[in-house]
Amino acid sequence: MFRVFRRNPERSPGKSVLIVDCNFPRPLHDSGSMDLDALIHSLLRQGCKVSFLALGEYFLPREQRDRNAREEYSAWGVTCLTPGDDVASPGWKGIEEALQQIGPKLDTCIPCRVSCGGAAYDRLRAAFPSARMIFYACDLHFLREERAARLAGDYTALKAVEVTRDNEFAIMRRADATLVVSSYEKNLLRQELPEALVVHLAFPRPSAEGDGWDARRDIGFIGNFGHRPNEDAVRYFLEHVWPDLAVRMPDCRFLIVGAGAPDWLTEWAEKDARLIVLGHVPDLGAVLNSLRITVAPLRYGAGTKGKVLSSLSHGVPCVMTSVAAEGFDFTPQLKELVVADLPQDVVDAIVALYTQASRWEMVVRHGRDLILQNHTPKKLDAALAQLLRLDAAGR
Repeated sequence: MFRVFRRNPERSPGKSVLIVDCNFPRPLHDSGSMDLDALIHSLLRQGCKVSFLALGEYFLPREQRDRNAREEYSAWGVTCLTPGDDVASPGWKGIEEALQQIGPKLDTCIPCRVSCGGAAYDRLRAAFPSARMIFYACDLHFLREERAARLAGDYTALKAVEVTRDNEFAIMRRADATLVVSSYEKNLLRQELPEALVVHLAFPRPSAEGDGWDARRDIGFIGNFGHRPNEDAVRYFLEHVWPDLAVRMPDCRFLIVGAGAPDWLTEWAEKDARLIVLGHVPDLGAVLNSLRITVAPLRYGAGTKGKVLSSLSHGVPCVMTSVAAEGFDFTPQLKELVVADLPQDVVDAIVALYTQASRWEMVVRHGRDLILQNHTPKKLDAALAQLLRLDAAGR
C-alpha cells in the first residue's frame, strides 16, 4: 500500500525520531520549511535515525506528491514515509499502515503544528506508547489568528480562535515537551500553561558577508504570499509607506521576493516602474547581496520572522514593525534603529539607514552579533542534544 524510502544504512545508529507534518519541507520556498529542514539536519548530525511522515501525501493523487523533496531527504539519510507510486490516495488507512511499519519502539515523535501533526496526535500516541512526544508548534497558531481577527474587527473569527487555542493547549498539556521558535511565545506559554515544558529553539540561517553599503541599492521584501500576513504587510506598505518614501528617495526601487504574488500586486507593479515583483527566486542570497535594506511591515503574525533572520544573516539591515521584531533578543540600540510602527516612523527609519553609511554599518554589526550569539547550527545542536538527553532519562 505504501513505500518506505530508507535512510542511509552507513549512518551510525542513534535515537529513532519520527517527524510528522503535512508536507515535506521546501526550504527554498518558505521560512517554516527552512526551520524544519534545520531541525532535520541537526538531528542527523547527532546520529539520530530520522523518519519523516508527510500526512498530506496520503490524501493527494500520485501526480501531485512531492517526489523531489522525498528523494532529496532520502538521499540525506531520512526514512521518508509516503504512499507507493502505484497507490492512489490511501488516506488515514495508509497512514496507519506506515505507523505500523515503524514499529512501537520509537524513541521520540515530533508532531508539527496543531493543524498537521497535531491533528494526528492521538493516533501517534497510540502507535508509539513509550515514545516521548515533543510537539513542535512552529508559531502559535491561535496567537496569529487572534491578531488577524482583531486587526479586521472580525468577532466571528475571534470565536474560532478559541477552538484553535484550546486545541493547541490540549496538545501542549499532553506532550512531554513543546518546541517554540520565539522567546516571546515561550514566556507567554509559561504564564498560560505553567504545567507544560516549553523549549525555545532559535533556528539558524545561511549567512554571507556580502558587499558594503556603497555597492548596494534598493529595498526589498521577502515572503511567500501563501502566508496571509505577508500579503497584508505588502499592501499596507504600498498604501501607507511607499508614497512618501518614493518621493524622498526617487532613485530607490522596491523589490518583492516570494512565490504566489496576488493579481492586485502584479497590476500595481505594471503602473509603477519602481515596484519590481520578482516572485520566487531559487537563490535568495544573490538578491540579498544586492539590496541595501529590507522591510518587514507585518501587522500581525506569530513566531520569529524568517525574513528578518535571513536579512540580518546576510548583512542587510531590516526595518520592521514590533510584530516582526517579536521574539528576537534585540539590544535597545538595535531596536531604536530598525523597529517602527507608524508609517512616518517607518519612512524615517528607512531613509536614515539608506542614506547614512555609518548608521547602516552599525546595524549590520549588531545584526551579525545577534545571529552569531543565538542563531547558529551549533546553538541548535546543543539545544536539541539537551532535549534528547532528557529523553534518555525516561518519561
